[in-house]
Parts: sequence; structure tokens; C-alpha cells
Amino acid sequence: MTQESSPFLLKASPTTRWLVVGPALVLPLLASFFYFVLFPGTSFGNGFYAAIKVFLLVWPPLATLVILRESLRREMPHLIGRRRSMLWGALFGIGIVGLMLALKEFSPMGALMEQNGARVREKVDGLGMLDHFALAACAISIVHAALEEFYWRWFVYGNLRHLVPQPWAHVIAAVGFMSHHIVITSQFFPLGFAIFLGVCVGIGGAFWSWLYQRHKSLWGPWFSHMLIDFGIFWIGYRLLFSH
Repeated sequence: MTQESSPFLLKASPTTRWLVVGPALVLPLLASFFYFVLFPGTSFGNGFYAAIKVFLLVWPPLATLVILRESLRREMPHLIGRRRSMLWGALFGIGIVGLMLALKEFSPMGALMEQNGARVREKVDGLGMLDHFALAACAISIVHAALEEFYWRWFVYGNLRHLVPQPWAHVIAAVGFMSHHIVITSQFFPLGFAIFLGVCVGIGGAFWSWLYQRHKSLWGPWFSHMLIDFGIFWIGYRLLFSH
């Protein structure tokens, strides 16, 4: 069933591994409805937001050590592997940011974003980010991107690849990664556009899991993720503060 034989990853049964990775796939999606759709900007909604971020941080090591009874140490990349991972991650990130900027300036997507600018501003203000936009951009682009790579690539994909064929592991992890992003973007933009953006997120997630698998390092996926998030915040800044 698995395509690898790492002694760190093959101690638990497939059933146990599904019990660990199943909640990891769906809980971020379910939580996003509470903190971003049903109770946005409320103490209850903010509590859900905080809880899911704690879950993203705590569940991978807790489940790995206590339930799977496996080591947190997986593949240890050579220096060349880390450098190649960073290079490919940087190229992908720069390419996607360039594409986003081009679409914003030279396609109907730019007009659609402008039409929904007031909606975006209202949501960002409701989250308390409008007055601290630069700080939020740095925290989400650097720290939160690292957390998501640890969670979605190292933990979710890292377990799925031992349960299903590797291509399906990439797909399932990417679908889990994009699903809550569709919920979030649907609160900023029309549903069709939100689904399009979510699919783009899923493609990025699949590339990052491939990059992690290829070079056995999270450095490249994290760096790539960081660049793209900064690009998104730059577009958001121009949308919110340039008028």
C-alpha cells in the first residue's frame, strides 16, 4: 500500500492512521464555517478560530507520538536537497505572484476584485486587521504559512502517502487544503470566483506536497507559500488603501 518503507511511519495500522488523518482533513473546513460564516467577528467565532489554530499546531505531534506511536523525525534532507527545494519553491512562488499581478491588472479578474472592494474592506475590518495590516501580513505570510506547511504537507500528506497511492495522496491533501479556503474566499467574492481561487490554492497545495516528497524538506514549500501570501497581501493592500 505504501510506496516507502520508513521505520518512522509504518508502525501504526492503516485504520489507526485513517482515524488520525480523517479529522485533520475535515476539521479546518468545519471550523471555517463557524469563525468566518456563521459567527464572524464575535467572541464565539474568534474562539473557534483560535481553537482550530491550536489544533493545527498540537494535533500533528500529539497524534504522531501518542496515537501512532511514531517518531517526529522523518526524512532528513541533505544540504543539496534543501537548496533545490528552496530554489524550486522560490521559482514557483515568484511565478504565481507574477501571474496574480498580471491577472489583477490585465484581466476581468481585476474589475471583479474592484467591484467587491467594499466587501473585502468590511470583512478585513471585522477581523481587526485593517488597522494592523502590515503586521497581519507578516504574521500570516511567515508564521501561519509555516504552520500550514507543517500541518498539510508534513502531517496530512505525510500520512496519506502511506494509505493511498502517492498521486491520490497529493490530490486528497490538496482538496482538504483548498476546501476551507473556498469557504473563506466566498465571504469576499462571489461563489464562482471563490471556487476558482480555491482550486488555485489546491493546485498550489499539490505542488508543495510534491516538492516536499521530492526533496524531503519543508523549506521550499514554506518559502514558496510565504512569497505567494505576501503577494496576496500586496494585492489586498492596493485594493484597500490605494483609493
